Amino acid sequence: MRKTLSVTMSATFLVTTLAGAALAQAEPSAVPSASPLPAASSSPLPDAMPPMPGFVDARWRKLNPERGPDAREDHTWTVDAAGDYAYLFGGRDGGKEYDDLWRYDLATDTWKKLKPDGRAPSARFGHSTVWVDGVGLVVFAGQQGVDFFNDLWAYDPERNRWKLLPDRGQTPRKRYGSCAVVGADGKLKISHGFTFAGRFDDTRAYNFANERWTDVSPDGRRPGPRCLHDCFTSSAGQLVLYGGQNDDESALGDLWATRPNDNWKRGPEPRPRARRLYAVTEAGPNAFIFGGAGANDDVLDDLLRVDRETLEMMRVRTTGPSPSGRSAGTLITDAKRGRLLLFAGKAKVAKADLWQLTERPAAEGPGSDDAAAPSPLESPVSQEDEQAA
Repeated sequence: MRKTLSVTMSATFLVTTLAGAALAQAEPSAVPSASPLPAASSSPLPDAMPPMPGFVDARWRKLNPERGPDAREDHTWTVDAAGDYAYLFGGRDGGKEYDDLWRYDLATDTWKKLKPDGRAPSARFGHSTVWVDGVGLVVFAGQQGVDFFNDLWAYDPERNRWKLLPDRGQTPRKRYGSCAVVGADGKLKISHGFTFAGRFDDTRAYNFANERWTDVSPDGRRPGPRCLHDCFTSSAGQLVLYGGQNDDESALGDLWATRPNDNWKRGPEPRPRARRLYAVTEAGPNAFIFGGAGANDDVLDDLLRVDRETLEMMRVRTTGPSPSGRSAGTLITDAKRGRLLLFAGKAKVAKADLWQLTERPAAEGPGSDDAAAPSPLESPVSQEDEQAA
C-alpha cells in the first residue's frame, strides 16, 4: 500500500508510498487474526516540472535495468523533491524481510544499493514513506515478523545517514498497513492501520518543526477501522483515503476526503472493483492507481485515474503488453520524463519487474484497436462486466 512521493514542505504535496503488510505466511483476510498483506506507494510532482500527461492514449513498456533489488512486495518507493531519484526501502518476499535501501536514477534508469552510515531502521514491511524537503526520506511504522513498529525515521541523502526522529506528543500506536501524506501545512499525516489488537480509525499529524505528534481524529463521522488502504492528497492538499480491508470485508471500495478542519466527508462512490494493497501515485492534477487485490483475493491489473479536484475516477485504457495483475507493488511519478513507473509486487510469488507508462507519441497516431480512450467509470458498467474484467 502506501504508499511514496516527493514533497516540498512549503508548496508541493506529497503522497506516501505506503506498503501494507501482514504475517509473512498469509494473505490478508477480513478478520484481524488473519494478518493482511500491505503495500503500495505514491509520488507527487516536484516544483517547476513540465505538465504531466493525462495518459489518455498510453502504453506500457517493460524496462530491464541491471543489478536491481530482489523480488519483493510490501516495500516503498519514493521520489525525492528534485525529481531526480527514487528511494526504495524494505519489503519482504515470503518469510524474508528486507532492511535494504536502493536509489533509482530516473535519468539513467539504473539502480544503486546504498550503505548508510550508523544506526538504521529494522527490516520491515507494511510501512509508509514520504519525502519531505529539508528532512529527506521519512519512514513510519511497519511490521517485522509478529512485531509492529510506530517509530519515525528520516534518511538524509547528503549525509548518507538515518536519524530516529523524536516521538513526543500523542504518538500513534504501533501498526502496519497505514498510509501517509504531507499536506498543505507541511505536516505528516498518517491514518488507520492494523495490529493483532485490531484495526484503527485514527488520524495523527507530525509537526517536523517541534517534532511532536497530535491526534487530529474528528469526533464525527469518519472512515471505519481498516488497513491495507492507501491515500493521496486532493488538489487542495487534503488527505484522501481509498479502499482497504476491514473486519467484515476483504476489499473495500469507498473513498473519503478530509476538510480543512480535519473532518471527514465521504466522496463520490467509485465504480471500479473494491480493492486493497493497490499502488498509487500523484501526477499533477491526477492520481493514478494500479492493481491491488479484490474481494475474492484475485489480483487486479487495471489502471485508474482520479481527478484530484473532483475525486472522480476514470478507467485508463492502455496499448500493447502490460504488467500482470499484482498486489503490494509500488507506483511512482517521474515528472521530468512524463512517465509513471511500476515496480514489483506479488501475484502467486513476489516480482522484481519494472514497467514504465508513457503517453504514446502523436506521430504514431491512434491504432485501430489499441488506442481506446479511457472510459468513465461512472458510465454504465454492469456488475457482470466488472467481475469479468
